[in-house]
Amino acid sequence: MRVQLQTFGWLLVAFGSFVKSEAADELQEANDTICTINVDGIESCYPRIFQATNEFQNILPGQHVPPELHIRIDMQTGQRQARLMPAANHGQPEEIEVVEANVAQNEQKVLAAAPQSAHNDRMQELVNLVLETGSRLVDRSADKQLEQSLEELKDIVYDPKQAERLMNTPGALSALLSIGSPAHRPVSWSLDARRLASIIVGTMVQNSPDLQSKAHRAGAVPALIRMLRDEVDAKTAGKHVFALSALTRGHALALEQFVQLDGLRIVSSINPLESTVFRGENESAKLDTRIVRFIEDVLNPEFNPRIPSTSASVISQFASVWCTTLASRLANSLEDVDTDAHSERPTHERRLTYLHSLELLRQAYSDTCTLTSDFKSWVRNELARVKHSNDDEYNQALANFYEQNK
Repeated sequence: MRVQLQTFGWLLVAFGSFVKSEAADELQEANDTICTINVDGIESCYPRIFQATNEFQNILPGQHVPPELHIRIDMQTGQRQARLMPAANHGQPEEIEVVEANVAQNEQKVLAAAPQSAHNDRMQELVNLVLETGSRLVDRSADKQLEQSLEELKDIVYDPKQAERLMNTPGALSALLSIGSPAHRPVSWSLDARRLASIIVGTMVQNSPDLQSKAHRAGAVPALIRMLRDEVDAKTAGKHVFALSALTRGHALALEQFVQLDGLRIVSSINPLESTVFRGENESAKLDTRIVRFIEDVLNPEFNPRIPSTSASVISQFASVWCTTLASRLANSLEDVDTDAHSERPTHERRLTYLHSLELLRQAYSDTCTLTSDFKSWVRNELARVKHSNDDEYNQALANFYEQNK
């Protein structure tokens, strides 16, 4: 008996080691990948370690660049690029070039090997301008200069080091939030300036828990909720949603603050397609899609496994309400067919977004996300309506949803 127990104990230890190894492998795989969300709410993932070749490639946000590579910086965009060091220079210290775009000839001219300080000096000039602008009244004559500076700053903060530098500059985040606010008194800055300010905030913090934490402690979440609530331009509101998503995605404290400030209700109450505030059907549809994707991220347990129980309860209750809202919007959508400009094939992009989010809710909150018999009938009838359409993606998604929920 003792031998049997001892053998069983060894098996348990071995199994535990196997499980730990599996978990470690999964964690390592997750840590080896960076995922970002762009201003359109589209997610893209890429390796955390830069994979160098003989050709220059863009260094993506958050990527670690191995030593002994040939690195250059395009001063027009602030974009860093890298490649393998040419064979003749192999083993030499890292080389940095500053590259300027020749717009007239659509060529690139290598100015000279220059230190990183040239890039840093320009960064400081832009930060100083943002600090000065964010602390004074709106000057309409300064709109263009501000927009150009923010556009340049937006490209530079894709570099994680520059993003950290911007965040650590006292008053920089506050200035950006002030510029982006539609409630700026007595008047707000231009639409382009407001959009760029929110894009910079979102770009600066995404994929960086440390910068997310600093932005959270500096009050970025409540500021962006107010900005989104007061915004009257659909395209600009979409940039505020992007910044909120970047701040809260995977960050438990920022997400908890968003939930406790009634952020879910405020965001979900914005129905761009029925709003009398927003103008422009195309931009309103894009904003609607961004909002649905953002709320989908908040409700996705895989993205927020460490959310405190109090907020998790609020999220679960909201999931039931949002489930009903999505079903209603899907069934009552006035959009029948959009035309893809490239292929001229019919698409149902917005309905696909609703359908995918509704399916996630059904899987994650099966107890609270219930579908009425009327909605199930609508799904059956809609499937018959589009059965012979050319939109294969919508047709297949609808068929899968029907089979899993009939």
